[in-house]
Amino acid sequence: MTLLRITLPRLLLASSLLAAAVAHGELAEPGGIGVDVEVARVLDEIEAQSAKQTRLHDELTELQARQAQSKQAVQARVRALYRITRAGMAPVAGGFDAVRRHVARVRRLSSLIRSDLGQLRALGERGTTLKAEASLGATSLGHARERLAALQEHQSAAKSAGAEDGFGQVLAESGSAPRAANSGGFYGLRLADDAPSASFGAARGSLASPITGEVRVTDARHQESDGPGLSFQAPAGTAVRAAAAGRVAFCDRYGSYGKLVILDHGDGYYTAYGGLGAVEVRVGDDLSARARLGSIGSDTTPPALFFEVRKRTRALPPRPWLGL
Repeated sequence: MTLLRITLPRLLLASSLLAAAVAHGELAEPGGIGVDVEVARVLDEIEAQSAKQTRLHDELTELQARQAQSKQAVQARVRALYRITRAGMAPVAGGFDAVRRHVARVRRLSSLIRSDLGQLRALGERGTTLKAEASLGATSLGHARERLAALQEHQSAAKSAGAEDGFGQVLAESGSAPRAANSGGFYGLRLADDAPSASFGAARGSLASPITGEVRVTDARHQESDGPGLSFQAPAGTAVRAAAAGRVAFCDRYGSYGKLVILDHGDGYYTAYGGLGAVEVRVGDDLSARARLGSIGSDTTPPALFFEVRKRTRALPPRPWLGL
């Protein structure tokens, strides 16, 4: 399955929340895969709606300030027009030129007042529109928060209820059946028993290169990512290997990453491998360092592996971890 609207940080956040809810020694996902992915989607929706509400509030505040300024300008000009017209159109003295200047000033003030009133009407209409949008947005935001609370309650209830065959339940709820290792992947669980024992943090500077042999390494970033990564350009079919021991947390096609494998190394550390062709691992597999994950695909030109190191949902500069 392809998750185009859920960013990689949200995917890792969902995985972390899911893992924290799984009992030690069991393979059971609270609420099912669909619920976990829906939680990530609703979190994105809440974030987007909150940002929109902030933008609407700022625009409405600015508009109200402009309305106040326009009202002051109209009032000042109306007072000025009243002062110069209350004694009649013609000045007492000054001749024709004085009358011409007087008439011109009256016309100019009248025109400015009409313009100010038109601007006030436009500002009022825009204010009405903004208030309506803000009201609808607040309703949508409230519904999204209620949906999130319901999903979290469902996850909590599923965790309390437990399951005799958690893995079978996951497959049943996702509508999936076991597939061959290279036939694609599915979003699944990361915690089957205990987390990898080796400390990933201590391996900073000595991670294994995911690609060996002749390779061109450049800095890169994907549109679904919020941080830096590396592109390993090598011929299609080149073997891709684990940078450190870990467990397969994700194995599927994922947005601009193409076929993506995420390894969980414990303590909140992950490595991500995108741009794969053949995939030779499955979710839940425990792998040693330099274990083969698959090979570089031919979806991009030139063919390349995209590699990231993450601490929970935050992307870390990968070069220091590889000693580059």
